[in-house]
Amino acid sequence: MNENFNLTRDKILTKKFTPNVKGYSPDEVDDFLDLIIADYAAFDRYMKESKSYIEELELGMNKLKAQNHQLDIENGQMKTRLSGIKDTDQVTSSNIDLIQRINALEKELYKRGVDPSKIK
Repeated sequence: MNENFNLTRDKILTKKFTPNVKGYSPDEVDDFLDLIIADYAAFDRYMKESKSYIEELELGMNKLKAQNHQLDIENGQMKTRLSGIKDTDQVTSSNIDLIQRINALEKELYKRGVDPSKIK
């Protein structure tokens, strides 16, 4: 991270100014440098917290991507399984005819002494 910046906290702290008769007050310079150091320290903390937060979000995002991928697979499987079901849920005459035919066949089996529920 520090390779992008000219100054670090240590460089600012150890910077020596040459005294000048018309120069600035050393106390004023020290106070200002203390503010700069505090800003850099706060910036370092912010960067570390941000990096940690970004890593946490990326981990959560990767988990959600994996979960989404699994759900897409399951969705495709369910669509395949349900593709044979008719789109209508109304009773049609062909359904009634089939039920009547099954009923007639069951009655015939009972007449012959066979229990239709025991047939595999």
